[in-house]
Amino acid sequence: MTKWSIKPSRFVLVTLTVSLAFDLSGMIFGLFYEGIFYDNLAHFLTSFALVALTAELAQQLGALPLLVPGGRALLAGAVVGLVGGGAWEVLEVVADFLFPVLIYNPPLDTVTDMIFGSLGGAFGAWRTTAYLNRKPFRKMLR
Repeated sequence: MTKWSIKPSRFVLVTLTVSLAFDLSGMIFGLFYEGIFYDNLAHFLTSFALVALTAELAQQLGALPLLVPGGRALLAGAVVGLVGGGAWEVLEVVADFLFPVLIYNPPLDTVTDMIFGSLGGAFGAWRTTAYLNRKPFRKMLR
């Protein structure tokens, strides 16, 4: 049996846990519809955590170069956040058609969700490259 030597940082694990708790509490207590800020923060946190996790794992596997310039990481993270946010918004539109009473999804909400998803993705990728450039992961894998 092989032991996996690839592990996300403690920061990413905590961020994923906080994001999951934030999203679940928003669904359970209906906080997404109470104010626009909660929904925006949820999209930012979720994109931040998922992009940071993906970037860390990809970099540890050698799929990404060890040194990625900050601007390039921001752009790549923003694109990944935009694509992920777009996919989520498609699911919200489908849910809006299937359950019109339960889902409220105006066009402005879609735009702001995708903007905050892009920002979260950008900062998640930027944070990961800034963090990983300080650690020699490739030496740990050998």
